[in-house]
Amino acid sequence: MFIQSSSLCKLPHEIFENIVLELISDDGPIIPLLQSCKQINNILAFPRNTHLYSRIFRYRFNSAASARRLGARTHHSRHLTHQLAWYSKALKCIRRADIYDNGVLDAFWASFALMSENDGKNRHLLEAAGLPDFVDEFVRKRLYEDSANTNGWPNESPINCLALWLLWFTSTEERLKAESTVRRNEIIRLVLPFVIVPFRYPSAHAPHNHFTMPLTENSNGHLRQSIIPAHGTFPIYRAGRAHPTHFYDRTGLEIGIPLSSTAAKLIFFSRRQVTPIGIPIHLPLTRQHAFQLGFGDQIGPTQEDVHELNQHKVVKHPSLASDSTPTPSSQLDDDWYRLTDCIYPMQKCSLKNTHYTYGSATGLWQGRILVPTDNAFAAILQHVQMPEEFTEQQLFLNAYPLFMRLREYHCVDPQDPVPTGGADDGFDDGISNAWIPRGVHLHEDLSEGKLKLQHHDRTYTYEAYRPGLANSHDEATCRGCQYRGTCNIVYREHDDQFLAERSPQGDESDTDADVDVGDDDGQFLQDASAQYDTVIDDIFEAMDEDSDYESDEEEYCVERKCNGVLDIALVGETDFQHGQAWNHYKFYGRVREWDGLVALVRIPAHQHSHPAVGLGLWVFSGYIVGGQNFVGTWRALGEVDPVTPTLESAFAMTRREEGS
Repeated sequence: MFIQSSSLCKLPHEIFENIVLELISDDGPIIPLLQSCKQINNILAFPRNTHLYSRIFRYRFNSAASARRLGARTHHSRHLTHQLAWYSKALKCIRRADIYDNGVLDAFWASFALMSENDGKNRHLLEAAGLPDFVDEFVRKRLYEDSANTNGWPNESPINCLALWLLWFTSTEERLKAESTVRRNEIIRLVLPFVIVPFRYPSAHAPHNHFTMPLTENSNGHLRQSIIPAHGTFPIYRAGRAHPTHFYDRTGLEIGIPLSSTAAKLIFFSRRQVTPIGIPIHLPLTRQHAFQLGFGDQIGPTQEDVHELNQHKVVKHPSLASDSTPTPSSQLDDDWYRLTDCIYPMQKCSLKNTHYTYGSATGLWQGRILVPTDNAFAAILQHVQMPEEFTEQQLFLNAYPLFMRLREYHCVDPQDPVPTGGADDGFDDGISNAWIPRGVHLHEDLSEGKLKLQHHDRTYTYEAYRPGLANSHDEATCRGCQYRGTCNIVYREHDDQFLAERSPQGDESDTDADVDVGDDDGQFLQDASAQYDTVIDDIFEAMDEDSDYESDEEEYCVERKCNGVLDIALVGETDFQHGQAWNHYKFYGRVREWDGLVALVRIPAHQHSHPAVGLGLWVFSGYIVGGQNFVGTWRALGEVDPVTPTLESAFAMTRREEGS
């Protein structure tokens, strides 16, 4: 049988590619076109036309985040074509709706990357493929898979960590409101161990007792750990927990396993905030009403204060607006860089990337803390087997409002940062005082924008961070600039594998090469059908990784102007209005440069002879997630050795817009 080549084959390739893109833009299937003619198949074949498939990638998927995070080299056609294959394979797996499919773990990694790069298109594709229902079913049916090997406790396996993050990414306010109370409570019960058992599920990429990072080799002997018979070693070091993968132009990029506890807290609090807090009718209506009743100066909430709690979220869902500023993916840049840079505590992290964006912690924050009773916490420490009734009620878990207004100060060269506190032994850097030495006196001058820390007859001066305004950095006095001879900083990558793969071949394949059409077109159609039936509509063959490609000429580098910032300090308090309702507190702390971990001490603003429960010295540590949620754990530390577990639980907060 002879089948004549299509007249489309006579078109210039650029016009033909545009026709194909128009076909895809109308959601038309491309496989029938590939099967129609052997010459068309050769023109459009996956390994031969990376230019076309890179255009398909740009049309279907978001691409701004990859160029911003990894450099423009990621947008070379063969790299986008590889990414198109990986992402499309994942979408196919999700569309099969089989949570027991062997490809689920790889599909979850691809989906996690897609959500981290999402600026609108990626989320649309994942939701159209059915990811929200897929991951919801996975969490309900597989989160406790193999838990018999861990005494009933769920595993912090890569697939579970990814499932929890994808459940959070796909959670929306509308979706959670539509969820039945029974199903909502089921999810809360399933994630609860990840939320409130920090000595089993870590909440930081390196234990928070460390401030000076990376941990030097001579600190190895000081990495003390205690043994909790029921749960293992404490504190927990996650060194090397990463997934190596071919990601755009990086053939062996390591992506850290995301923290399950952080995602679980976001899932927990987002579902708990669906149900408003009940308003006790015996409370005064307003603060003015409380004064009229004769106890307006007493600490305690009014009905108006409880209304305010219900009006504002504990955590905010990821942005759905593709045209928002900043873009959804840019809000996740710090989170992504933490995963790719902060894997090995004994190694320096990349200076090319940020792990904490200046000003992230400033402003008014509102949230909640979970507080178990001492007896319930002690019982968890001793339970080898996870109790069958592991619920909020059985743990006597209470939730309390949390408010704080923070300001950010920077230590700018040639000033010196205040030393760390603790034992100065490479292990205890003073987390019990938010990495600040005991006995330091803090003086904040709001009019001058200065924070002075007095320690051992020396004053350490920090200056207020003011968005859009330059700090006091001077190239003539900055020691870093003097050492470099310039204020320009250039961070370069050293990619030996990339250099080794350089090849003289061109980046784009020669699509004008001779095509062997042959006479047996009937056999071709059968072979093509058999070949393409195994792949999804928008992907055709796996790339031939051994093919020769043009070298990427440019080396990825980041150029910045030195700003002299050596350290970040935070101070704040509870606004008077919120303090009158929920108690007055002061806050101070620092930001760990290595991964952007924020540590804050909360102390009562006024000392009482009989302090109420919960007014003691607490230390909060956590990350700013997605640029808008502050999530982590609090500990009642005092002078307790960091190697000893103490009363500890979860908190989550979100930043409120001023005037809201």
